[in-house]
Amino acid sequence: MIHIKQLITTITQQLQPLYDEREAAAISYLYLQTKLGMQRYELVLHGQECVGAQIMADIERDVEKLKAGCPVQYVLGETEFYGLLFKVSPEVLIPRPETEELVQMVIERYKGRNVRIWDVGTGSGCIAVALAKMLPDAEVFATDVSEEALAVALGNAHRNGVEVTFARHDMRDTAHPPFEGVRFDVLVSNPPYIPASDRATMHRNVTEYEPSLALFVPDEDKLWCYEAIARLGQRVLNPEGAIIAETYHDYHEALTSLFKRNGFGKVCSFRDMNGRLRFIHIGLF
Repeated sequence: MIHIKQLITTITQQLQPLYDEREAAAISYLYLQTKLGMQRYELVLHGQECVGAQIMADIERDVEKLKAGCPVQYVLGETEFYGLLFKVSPEVLIPRPETEELVQMVIERYKGRNVRIWDVGTGSGCIAVALAKMLPDAEVFATDVSEEALAVALGNAHRNGVEVTFARHDMRDTAHPPFEGVRFDVLVSNPPYIPASDRATMHRNVTEYEPSLALFVPDEDKLWCYEAIARLGQRVLNPEGAIIAETYHDYHEALTSLFKRNGFGKVCSFRDMNGRLRFIHIGLF
């Protein structure tokens, strides 16, 4: 039998060939918190308690996946985002803390208002579901090109008790918006934006496990998603509508030109919690 404290140490050590000690420990705690149904302080408080043989068999299988580089969120099948619990699978991107900041920007601007929001490229549904939860006066719509991602997103909406209108749509098809006759007050999006050339610098738990379709764009056409979003915005936004999107830090000057070229009069850039340019807010006027 092994104690919880020993188990934390063992998992941390086994993950260190792949991660540094601090990150390996963080993964160990996050995994065991979920697996054992404890808060972090409870893992410490009950550190001398033994882990049963049956659950240890599950843990050993999971640790082999973690050692191979599989993200802990996929091993657990869930993750927290904006205080809510979301199912995740390799069909969808794992939600990042920066995207919580994107959600917060939308909430701050539209709290208490009866607005229509379209989440373009919803993935797990984390943005759409969080907005539907936090903005009960809003109508939230969401699209993705992936049927598998939409199934995950729909399940997450049900899991969190919110209503979101989902539809399959390829954002490249700017001539045929999926919600016929619906006008929106805001388009929100965390589209693919990482240049393909950056793949070589990224950790393999991202490049080998998370969906490339949701992450990378060709070096020769880095802004195609934003061009598509701009054109969709032209078609479906109300006169005072806005686009709020997550971006790559190097894109902001080019994005300002892109959106102004597409008829948007005001483009503002915002930094994330780490001080990097990350978000844009675009208005028609």
